[in-house]
Amino acid sequence: MIWAGKDVLRDEVTAFKKDRIVAAAGQLFFEKGYALTTLDDVAQFLSVTKPSIYQHFSSKLELLSAVCGMTTAYASGIAQLALNETGSPRDRLSRLVTTLALEVMEGRIALAVCFREEKHLPPAGLRRLQDDRRRFNRALTLLLEEGCAKGEFTIGDVNSTSQAITGLTTWIFTWYRPNGPMSQADIAGEAATLALRLVGAKPL
Repeated sequence: MIWAGKDVLRDEVTAFKKDRIVAAAGQLFFEKGYALTTLDDVAQFLSVTKPSIYQHFSSKLELLSAVCGMTTAYASGIAQLALNETGSPRDRLSRLVTTLALEVMEGRIALAVCFREEKHLPPAGLRRLQDDRRRFNRALTLLLEEGCAKGEFTIGDVNSTSQAITGLTTWIFTWYRPNGPMSQADIAGEAATLALRLVGAKPL
């Protein structure tokens, strides 16, 4: 049990270090651009040596893949949870949009980097993003279809409505500002309200 505890602690420390490196790289890619950022820049930003970064990431490209990958991974996970959890389609869609909007605002820097710099990703990295996006789209589409089948939603075209909801939440990162007039909770709540209007959900 003692050794197991040490292994868990080591894994937690490693995960913390990797998260710090990814966050620093994302910030620098956002500020300077991927092409103009070096691993030396990342090391200097963190006040560590470059070899310490190589302990966790083999290249700057692998760092970019990590920054981009976490954005689509959390979106896919949120949609899958909304599809599989209990409750009415209306409530689950509201929670999906609210949760995703909050995550988008928190992860806006990584999202901006992903949209701007994913052209640099290798084929395997692009496939991971595309797979995550497909899983998100499929889960959201199935949730909307379930809502229609149960009479909770009135939708003309499920695919276009799904894309509209995706855009409504995802593109918050382009205009949200922490010092803006609305709080994150208010923005997420408004996004959920708009999504329910898009699907023709009846007022409670």
